[in-house]
Amino acid sequence: MDERTDTVLARLYAIVEQAKGVPVSASCMVNRKEVLELISEAREAFRVDVSEAQRVTENSLATLERAQQEAELIIKAAEDKALYLADQTEIMAQAKRRAQQVELLAIQEADAFKRETDAYIDQRIAGFEAALQKTVNQVQTMRARLADRSQLDASDTQALPQLVL
Repeated sequence: MDERTDTVLARLYAIVEQAKGVPVSASCMVNRKEVLELISEAREAFRVDVSEAQRVTENSLATLERAQQEAELIIKAAEDKALYLADQTEIMAQAKRRAQQVELLAIQEADAFKRETDAYIDQRIAGFEAALQKTVNQVQTMRARLADRSQLDASDTQALPQLVL
């Protein structure tokens, strides 16, 4: 997770953790404006993180395309060399084997790079998902406690904003 997102979520967590407790309940009081500002900052930081992940993905795809083009050039060079040596059967056989090895190696390197890129992106997105899920769970718990404390039913809370996932 990006430092900025982590920092904003840590600040939000600290506000809730340090909030004054409401007597005779597990609830606490927080400054709505401050918490809403931090949530907005977290959302923006998340957007920036996703944008960065997309940029990394695009760069990785471009690098993968370059690697494939380079592999094609290597294969073409190997084919040209094999044709040059076509009059000598042993040399031609060696050239074909080497061309196949180079092709296989290029394909393996391209596949490895793609897997590495996908793993990196998945790791970043999983971090974002975990942080957001933790925040959602905390908000749901706070709302449930408030509803229990105030004996609110569904009709009382319908006019309130709902969290949409």
